[in-house]
Amino acid sequence: MKTFKLVSLQLLPDNQHPTELHILDGLIINKENEANTWLIEAVVDYEHFNLFKEITADTDKLTVSCIITKKDNIPAYFDATIADVRKMDQFASILFRAKIRNRRREAVEFLLDTLVDEGYNGEDLKNAFKEGLGNK
Repeated sequence: MKTFKLVSLQLLPDNQHPTELHILDGLIINKENEANTWLIEAVVDYEHFNLFKEITADTDKLTVSCIITKKDNIPAYFDATIADVRKMDQFASILFRAKIRNRRREAVEFLLDTLVDEGYNGEDLKNAFKEGLGNK
């Protein structure tokens, strides 16, 4: 198993805008097993506790985007389920069981979707896309 620092976590619900969560602390573990499973734990403000309880009740799976180790790394995308939600004083601990997706393709598609949503088109889109790829 390999353990890494979780730097950023985004929830990517179907047909909705991504939800960036301010994480106070977190880690991500590659179990390095044949099923290619990962564990993701994020400690967030308690205000998010009910959000995760609702998600747990409403859906089995969700897509999450994680930045691992350093803020300038390319996000890794996972198909995840929420395994546990716990209250810790003023915080909430969220545990996900996840399988990693095709990272490179997902990152490129996400960058392109974001730029189009921001209104880029034509030559401006092409230049912003090249710049975005250079930063990843």
